[in-house]
Amino acid sequence: MAQSRDGAQTIHRTAALLREIAAARGGGASLRGLSAATGLVPSTAHRILQALVQEELLSKDAGSRAYRPGPLLYELGLAAAPQLDLRKLCQPSLQRLAEATGDSAYLTIRSGADALCLDRCEGSFPIKALPLEIGNRRPLGVGAGALAVLAALPDDEAQSALRANATRYPRYRLSAADVSDALEATRRRGYAITTGRFVARYRGIAAPVAGTADIPAASLCIVAISERLKPPRLERVALLLARESRALAALLQRSVLPEPAGDWS
Repeated sequence: MAQSRDGAQTIHRTAALLREIAAARGGGASLRGLSAATGLVPSTAHRILQALVQEELLSKDAGSRAYRPGPLLYELGLAAAPQLDLRKLCQPSLQRLAEATGDSAYLTIRSGADALCLDRCEGSFPIKALPLEIGNRRPLGVGAGALAVLAALPDDEAQSALRANATRYPRYRLSAADVSDALEATRRRGYAITTGRFVARYRGIAAPVAGTADIPAASLCIVAISERLKPPRLERVALLLARESRALAALLQRSVLPEPAGDWS
């Protein structure tokens, strides 16, 4: 039994390291940073990381000594592609939002205790707000899209995510209490608003999309320079997001195409 528990613990630790490396994207992640982020002592983290490099699940840069996703992760990802192509199904919603607002539209989904940027569509406004790349991960509650995903969860799952991320929030200048307060405000308002935490000039507004047993909770988000998301335009964008989120929920849950949300001026 003890050996079984040790094996499960190693798997959980490995998954935590892989998530942190995926969140770092192309920049890679250092041993020190990974140790701090996961709570693993450096010797334990190093042992697991070396094994992952040997199996080609990770690669290690000889110069910077940073760890990055390895080729085997890509190969396994191809085999694990879901039968339901969420990006394809949600693309029309993103396109309508980007066309109607002129700003950047994002699709974010739940991935465990994280929010994953699954897709984005750029609008026509000359100044682009692009704080997230496709594939970026953040703890649930960090940023408008991730906060709206958190709000889409049943309360017991949302509280579990808050507890799981409590030690991660300080890296984003947040506490679990801050995120909990923002969660309650989002639920009262019906949409999430964040501004200036990552890029001072950007503001985000996002609407939750409830998940199902087979589909993760999600959100639709507009990110723009802060001047473009002030009242009364902010309220108009919120209405557009709400209509698209309802249409998208109908598409995902009932497998019927939504009616276009329509343009506004």
